Amino acid sequence: MDAYIFVSDLFMANADASYALAMARYMKNKFDFYGVNATKRKEIFLAYKANFKLQVDDNEFWELIEKLWDDSHRECQYLAIDILRNVSKKLTSVHLPYLEELIVHKSWWDSVDGIAPSLVGPILLKESALIPNYIHKWIDSDNMWLQRSAIIFQLKYKEKTDWDLLCHAILAHDTSKEFFIRKAQGWALRQYADLNPTRVYEFILANPQLSGLTKKEALRKLKLDS
Repeated sequence: MDAYIFVSDLFMANADASYALAMARYMKNKFDFYGVNATKRKEIFLAYKANFKLQVDDNEFWELIEKLWDDSHRECQYLAIDILRNVSKKLTSVHLPYLEELIVHKSWWDSVDGIAPSLVGPILLKESALIPNYIHKWIDSDNMWLQRSAIIFQLKYKEKTDWDLLCHAILAHDTSKEFFIRKAQGWALRQYADLNPTRVYEFILANPQLSGLTKKEALRKLKLDS
């Protein structure tokens, strides 16, 4: 059986019209929903895994991801990200163009935040020589979601975070009016503050032009030595 038809049938069998309306409202009515919650979606993912053994080097694998991304129901994009996360250790620089396409299509915070730190981040941690080809390009892009991705792709790097690159990504759009850029700036700084709160605090002080939202998010959990 075709994998896309298989999972689509499961989504339809578990659809909940009232929950779908609530989910759509939460996402500003930008997408249609089946009304399948995260628990049920995990069951669908496990059913997919049990019945299909597609690998990242199979054309069928990427055809499935493409079909899920093209589907009008947002849960299908979530499932695509779940499937990609399951094989994230096998993703390489070869797959970065595919991930970039996903970032810029059907873009919203939920999909972008599922791709940049969990899929793009691990690839570039292993192949940092590619950062100029992607992250620097994304920083200079007119696409807000690529800009956000450039800010948050290091969220899981911890002590391996390139602080200078993070600062560059933030300051390149330091006066942005976009909520999702400001939020990402604060989020990334707050994450880094777990490692070096003093550095984050000094960065905020040195850059008063940053938005109030960015500062609030960055400093929300800050603990400085007395």
